[in-house]
Amino acid sequence: MKDNQQATGTDTRIPTQAEKISYWTSLLPRIGVGLMIIGIIMSAAFAYNFKDTNLGLMVGFGFIIGGIQVMLLGSLFHALQPKFVKPQEPAANQQLDHIRT
Repeated sequence: MKDNQQATGTDTRIPTQAEKISYWTSLLPRIGVGLMIIGIIMSAAFAYNFKDTNLGLMVGFGFIIGGIQVMLLGSLFHALQPKFVKPQEPAANQQLDHIRT
């Protein structure tokens, strides 16, 4: 058996709140593009009978419109997320007596 000299949990990294938000807000536009592609394929497959009674064509249009809305909401959520900024340390030679708490 191989001896493990590494402490438990040293190679795991916990994502920060900004990384979590960035992951989920970048996922929504990708889902929207996927829905739009499904809608385009369905609309093209059922375009031979261009009527409002063609269920496949109408579902394809719904996927296209829904994909656009999901992309729009994903971009909106990304734009409205707070920016996480690390507090900057004052320089070593900076005077701190003018700052009051």
